[in-house]
Amino acid sequence: MTTTEKSTVVTDADIVDESTDDRGTDRTDRRARFRSAETLVPAVSFAVLAPLYAVMSVLGHRQLRTSGFDLGIFVQQIASYSQFRAPTSDLLGTGYNTLGDHFSPITALLSPVYRLFPHAETLLIAQAVLFALAVIPLSRLAVQKFGTVVAVVIAAAFGLSWGVQAALNFDFHEVAFAMPLLAMSMVALVRQRWLPALAWALPLVFVKEDMGLTVVVIGALVALWTSGRTRILGILTAVWGLTWVVLAVKVIVPALSTDNSYDQGSKLPPLGEGIADTAHGLVAGDSRAATAFLLLAVTGFFALRSPLLLVAVPTVAWRFLSDNTNFWKPIYHYNAVLMVIVFVALLDALVRSHRHGQLTDRGRKLIVAFVAAFAVIALPFLPMARLVHAQEWTIDPQAATARDISGWIPAGDRVAASNNLVAQLVADHDVSVFPQRATDSTVPDWIVVNRQRPAGWPTDESGDRQAIDRALSSGYDRVYSVDGIEVLHRE
Repeated sequence: MTTTEKSTVVTDADIVDESTDDRGTDRTDRRARFRSAETLVPAVSFAVLAPLYAVMSVLGHRQLRTSGFDLGIFVQQIASYSQFRAPTSDLLGTGYNTLGDHFSPITALLSPVYRLFPHAETLLIAQAVLFALAVIPLSRLAVQKFGTVVAVVIAAAFGLSWGVQAALNFDFHEVAFAMPLLAMSMVALVRQRWLPALAWALPLVFVKEDMGLTVVVIGALVALWTSGRTRILGILTAVWGLTWVVLAVKVIVPALSTDNSYDQGSKLPPLGEGIADTAHGLVAGDSRAATAFLLLAVTGFFALRSPLLLVAVPTVAWRFLSDNTNFWKPIYHYNAVLMVIVFVALLDALVRSHRHGQLTDRGRKLIVAFVAAFAVIALPFLPMARLVHAQEWTIDPQAATARDISGWIPAGDRVAASNNLVAQLVADHDVSVFPQRATDSTVPDWIVVNRQRPAGWPTDESGDRQAIDRALSSGYDRVYSVDGIEVLHRE
């Protein structure tokens, strides 16, 4: 792209207009129809996806698929903000400031909502709305460039993509705020609206410390593609992003952590070693290779034709270079923002290819058909497929039991619970995880343990049993046992 290129709007109607000379009234009707689609497709896409995401997440919570790590941590963090206190989580450690773990102050924006509705489900529903907001700018761009049919396909393929579903399937995370911000910024890049692209990117530094590197790339691209005052603003945006990365990992997080360090940095090996291991893993076909393949396959690999794919490099790099294998996998919440990037890159690639005469109308239709087919074929293997089963719409007996237990434990009492029960209790009580970790110095009044379905973390089933024996020998009594859940109480 050069600074002299003009943004080209390519719609199905425009392509017809190139070969036929329609009357003025027909053109007016066609413009009116597409103006309506610009509103209807994004609105309907959001109206469908937001409730769908919320239902999926809340049902998962009621099926006992949420946990203390990470939903419980964010409930405690946002509850602290709602009470005008520093963001702490006893799940991370007694009185642990969550900004000493990750720099994510943007979650404070949910505190007024949580104050009104103090439930774990509040965060899950808010996340559903934030994720669904990302489809609005993306689908509107698709309508304007390629018409209603393509926009519907792109909206559905993005909204049901594996990265989005994997994130929604795993508790709540601060990355939800990045979804609409990044979508707005990248769509503005495609439109060559440089100032909005930079403006929407600026708040990303408050989502999580690594997002500052994404801001650096966006600022650098604007600086590269423009000149004069806009280029300077692009450079300043890149500096803004890098400054917050340095401040977060070198100053803020260490200052608020318990050991004066940025613990997440310990997961990154020396650069040379990390690059060599990543290259070997990609060639050998480990989970990094699977993730890379799926990231590109979801767009039929056509996103590779867009330089906007560079925006994904920081996120992919820190994950693949890490020695934490969980970061490599196509699960959890790590791929959500990458879905925004690859789908906007796909649209950008289609626009560029048409602009330069490198893609025929038939070729464009084949690519869009592949994207639709990939989304449909993948759907039965993704978490949302569970919604077709009647059992998914019931409340797990253990979840119901945990809610009952939470109801009769006095509000001021402290509780330690199995990781897969914490999320059911955390909105109503001060909760830490059981067995208690070394960072937890509290003495819980109650211990709630899932004996039937051990959480498997922080210890295995044997560790749970040993911890219970220690508790019983130190003054706790077993007072309740139902549905595989045991409750111990200390007078």
